[in-house]
Amino acid sequence: MWGQNRGAWRRWSVVVGGTALLCALPAVLAALPVPASSISAPALQARILASARVPYEGYAESTANLGLPELPDLHDVSLLLDGTTDQYVWYRSPSYWRADDVTGPNLTGIAESDTYADGGVTYLWNYGTNLLTQVTGAEPVRLPRAPDLLPPALARRVLDTAGHADRISRLPARRIAGVDAAGLRLVPTGTGTTISAVEIWADPASGLPLEVRISSRGMAQPVLTSTFLELSRTQPSLTAVTPHPAPDVGLTTTKLPDVDGVLNGDGDGDHDGTPFPSQLGGLRHVPVPGSPPGVAIYGTGFSRFVLLPLPRGVGTDALNSAIQAGADSVTLPAPAGGQGGPQVPDALIQTPLLTVLMVRAGFHHAVFLFTGAVTPAVLENSASALVNDLTHLRFRFHR
Repeated sequence: MWGQNRGAWRRWSVVVGGTALLCALPAVLAALPVPASSISAPALQARILASARVPYEGYAESTANLGLPELPDLHDVSLLLDGTTDQYVWYRSPSYWRADDVTGPNLTGIAESDTYADGGVTYLWNYGTNLLTQVTGAEPVRLPRAPDLLPPALARRVLDTAGHADRISRLPARRIAGVDAAGLRLVPTGTGTTISAVEIWADPASGLPLEVRISSRGMAQPVLTSTFLELSRTQPSLTAVTPHPAPDVGLTTTKLPDVDGVLNGDGDGDHDGTPFPSQLGGLRHVPVPGSPPGVAIYGTGFSRFVLLPLPRGVGTDALNSAIQAGADSVTLPAPAGGQGGPQVPDALIQTPLLTVLMVRAGFHHAVFLFTGAVTPAVLENSASALVNDLTHLRFRFHR
C-alpha cells in the first residue's frame, strides 16, 4: 500500500511541478536578456511607416492622462483621452480590420463598442444600444475613436507628422508581447510643440509597432502610452473582420457632416471661397491633399495646428459649453483698426499634450477653433493674426 501511495505521490508531484513550470514559463522568458538589434534608427523608422499592410491579432491597452474638462456630448472622448482603454483587434489590411473596445464601465457589465473597416466602409457597433451604424462619406475631420490609440495606428500617425529636422535615435531593445522589439526615440526640434519626446518599440523585421510612449514638456511620466499585452502575427480571417449582425440588431446609416458644405451655406454658415491667409502667427498655410476647403493646417512637424471655422450655432454652443466646463477664459488683443465695443471672452483648453482655442471674430462673431499639440502662445498669436486679417479672409456667416 505504501509503495502504491508513494508512486501516486510521485506522479502527482510531476504533474504539479510541470504545471508550475508552465505557469512560470512566460515570466522566465520575459526576464531573459533581449538581444540587441543592429537596425539603424532611420531604417527602423522607414519600416514602421511601411508596416500598414502587416497583419496581426492582439490585445492592447492604452492609458492617457490629458486632464480634459468634462464637455457636454463628449463624454466618450473624455474617457478615451483621460483613462485606460482595452481593445482586442483583428487586422488584415488597411481596408479590412476590426477593433473591439472591451474596457467596460464597471465590474458588473461590459459596454463593448466595436469599429469595423470593411473595404473602405466604416461600421460602428454598440452593444449597449444593440445598434450597428454604417458611416458613409469621407472623414477628414472627426472626433478620436479608440482604434486611433492602437500602437500601430498611433506610431505611424506620429512618425508621419514628424518634421525632417526632428532628431531620431535608437533605444535599447525590449520584449513586448513575446516579441524582441527594437526601440526608436524621436525628439521634436520645434519650440512651439508640447511634445518633448516620442518612444516607439517595433518588430525590427516587419516594422509593426508594439508600444508607443508620448511625453510632454515638463512632465516626468508619459502622458499617453499604448502597448500590446498579447500579439499573434497571423492574418485574421475575413469573417473575423466583417460585421455579422443578428436579426434583432438595429441597423442605421449616418453621413458625417461635410465641413465644406456647411461653410458654403448648406448649414448655419457659408464663405465665399476666398482662401485662408497664407500665414498666421509666422506659420505658413500647408495644403494637405484630401483636406476639405473648410479646414486649414498651419505649420510643419509637431508645431502644426488645425484651424476650423465652426457654423454659427454650433460654434457658440461649443464655446459657451467649454467655458462652463472649466476652460480658461481669455481675451485676445483688439484688432488693429477694429471697431470699438466690449471684447468677447474666448475659451482656452490647455492639457499637457493638446491645446484647444475657440475665438469669436468678425462682424457676426463667428467662432473659429484652433487645435494642435502646440503651446497656448502659438494658438493665441495665430488667432490674433486671424482676427486682424479677417477683413481680407472675408468669411460671411448668416445672421
